[in-house]
Amino acid sequence: MPNKYVDFVSDEHFLKCVKWVCDAYLDPSLKLDKAWLQRNGVDPFKMVFDMVVRNRDFNSLIENEKTRQFDKKSGGRIGDFHQKLLGGVSGWTDLGVGDDSKVDLKKDDNTVFMELKNKYNTVNSDSKDSVRRKLKKITEVHPGSTAYWAYVIEKDGTSGESEWVHLGDNDPKIRKIWGSKLYEMITGKEDALEKTWVALPVAINDLISTTSPISSADVVELNEWFKDAFEK
Repeated sequence: MPNKYVDFVSDEHFLKCVKWVCDAYLDPSLKLDKAWLQRNGVDPFKMVFDMVVRNRDFNSLIENEKTRQFDKKSGGRIGDFHQKLLGGVSGWTDLGVGDDSKVDLKKDDNTVFMELKNKYNTVNSDSKDSVRRKLKKITEVHPGSTAYWAYVIEKDGTSGESEWVHLGDNDPKIRKIWGSKLYEMITGKEDALEKTWVALPVAINDLISTTSPISSADVVELNEWFKDAFEK
């Protein structure tokens, strides 16, 4: 019997990964009230600028800040989603936190290691130096390996793979990969990222039985958004 969601991991694993993200949205302990916002350092100077320049009242600012903080929590789990999902592909391992390699994914035969981020801008200049050092060390410990800086979303909506030249340092064993090419490399399937995206609303509905399905008009918009993000 074919899988319901995607054809590169089991339905059970796919649902487990989707649930990890959904749980952030449904977390009853996340009470973003005024006291919580004050404890977490909401900037009163920015609030003045927002109220005057953007003509916002105090309550609308608080609601916007709640949304921002909530998005931070749920957005952090999106990166985890990709790591957990791809770590469930046969022949690959999600290294979680605390592995000696200090990266996120590896091929079980130790020929490929990956530091995985959700977006291209998750890593600043200092972080890039740190990632580079980690990947360099891996290729020294595992001489036959290739180490990747990987990320899902690129700023210009492309997908690809190339040698990662950083500050004039080029090493053919250190590469970068992004977008649909990342999913294709790990799963061996060119359309794996798109299949994942298409399966998400089905899996989410199976988990939480939402009464607000995505409208046909929204599906059209989402399809265009996906193409802009990965198919330029």
